[in-house]
Amino acid sequence: MDEAIIVFSRKGVFRTTIAARDVRSREHARKLWPLVSPGPSRQMVTWVSPTFESGKLRRRSHFRLLPAQHTLNPKALFDDEEASRWRTVQESPEHRRAKELVAAEISRRLNAGLAMPWAFKDMDASDYALEGNLLLGADQVSTEHPLETPFGCKFRLDVAVLGPPVQAEPMVLGGVEIELGHAFDGRKALIGKSLGFPLISIDITEMTLAELTPEWAKLVLTATTRSHEQGRRQTYIYLHSLLYPLYAQLPAFLDDEQRHQFLLFADDKTLNKLVLWMTLLSEKLEYRKGTVAVALVNGRSEQSRKVLERAGQVVGPDWREFNGQRCLRLTLPRPKGPADLQAHRFHMTMARILLSHTDTLVGYKYCNALDNYHPEEDVWVARCWSVDLKTYAQHRVLPKRLAEPINRLFAVISDLHRNHATTNQET
Repeated sequence: MDEAIIVFSRKGVFRTTIAARDVRSREHARKLWPLVSPGPSRQMVTWVSPTFESGKLRRRSHFRLLPAQHTLNPKALFDDEEASRWRTVQESPEHRRAKELVAAEISRRLNAGLAMPWAFKDMDASDYALEGNLLLGADQVSTEHPLETPFGCKFRLDVAVLGPPVQAEPMVLGGVEIELGHAFDGRKALIGKSLGFPLISIDITEMTLAELTPEWAKLVLTATTRSHEQGRRQTYIYLHSLLYPLYAQLPAFLDDEQRHQFLLFADDKTLNKLVLWMTLLSEKLEYRKGTVAVALVNGRSEQSRKVLERAGQVVGPDWREFNGQRCLRLTLPRPKGPADLQAHRFHMTMARILLSHTDTLVGYKYCNALDNYHPEEDVWVARCWSVDLKTYAQHRVLPKRLAEPINRLFAVISDLHRNHATTNQET
């Protein structure tokens, strides 16, 4: 089939359709996951890449229905794919060698006080590049590092970059996974939707032991500073949209105050916890009093109701499903750049809290005093006067909606499975 429905988007559940030709790569498809077929059946589909022979297109990209057994609940899918992946990598000397070389190269950089920059552009989200340093604030490198997902599954990260704890446990600042030709799409998609750090994926498919050298490790990690959307690449960076405001290199002219705002929608109990956690986090990281503004917006009066509705309008039409009475508005300084350690630790800890410990819908404003004049647009567009061109230039800044609860994804996918099973029984 040529089209599929993106289950989750700012427009709502099952509200966005995408053509197969508009999916740029397997990794792009994972970011869009889950995808379902058009029509009432809404079966889960997978994206199939185009094939070429002698430079000529032999098969167009398309979507293919997954067999019924693959429409299991996401937790079972993750556990099955993780077990399969672990068996595969344990049997592969190439995977073991690549993991050791990558860990050694990252450790070498860390011990030498060198940075490990990465950068890419997500043209769906912004005109501006996302840039970071995987070793900012790091103090150790770990292999086969165990991690637990917010949905209760565990997995081993091939290489983890760790930093000092904000509270109890070391911060996971970044990770590397070595891919070995097996497309564990559900597992990788779920990891990408639940992690609060950059994940570098390195594909060693068809590489031999002789090709895996220290020089290879240097080159493959250097490739993180190149665009990963121009076709298939050996090195790819997965980054949750919630972290885009941390890494986006926005020009100063977009906002004189250099402050941005997160709009959090969740149940009352969760919002009260977030007020406490965000306040404690700002104190722990030694922000000056008042620098991080944590404020509940209650729709009790006519004026406050308008403020709440404007916040909801930013995040999307389904905001009332999370809390129709109030939200949390978090306003703080925008990061000064890839070396801003204080902002780095705050935003990464905030992302971990929101993705792993709460069911929260997250909206975003790239500056404090920003009016949503075009609510139909999913990305903020700044319209600035250009003296040279004598007209307004448009700048696509960042998405208005950054995250939604992983548990909501689980609920919708489980409903799809039940409905599909019921339909099959009836027929």
